[in-house]
Amino acid sequence: MVSTVTLQKEEAAHQHQFILHAALDIVQDLAWTTSAMFLKAVDRFNDLVVSVYVTADGIKSFFQEVHELYIKILLNPLYLPGSRITSSHFDTKVRALARKYL
Repeated sequence: MVSTVTLQKEEAAHQHQFILHAALDIVQDLAWTTSAMFLKAVDRFNDLVVSVYVTADGIKSFFQEVHELYIKILLNPLYLPGSRITSSHFDTKVRALARKYL
């Protein structure tokens, strides 16, 4: 039997994903009409606000690769979600990506 708290957390995660995907349409429209890199609050839903940075290709590549490293950390069964990442390997890789792209 699944607890009510677990169901609420899953529902919130799905809701957050839906909100972010809906905001992408707004971001695509705004990205063509402004030269600003920070698009402040592009969408709001209840108490949630979606803010966006539109970046150049090098910065985009940096964030994509850091995101992949972060996902690998999250998939580690020994990592406690929400806790601080203390991996020296992760730190070294992120620093190397920063030198490469930034």
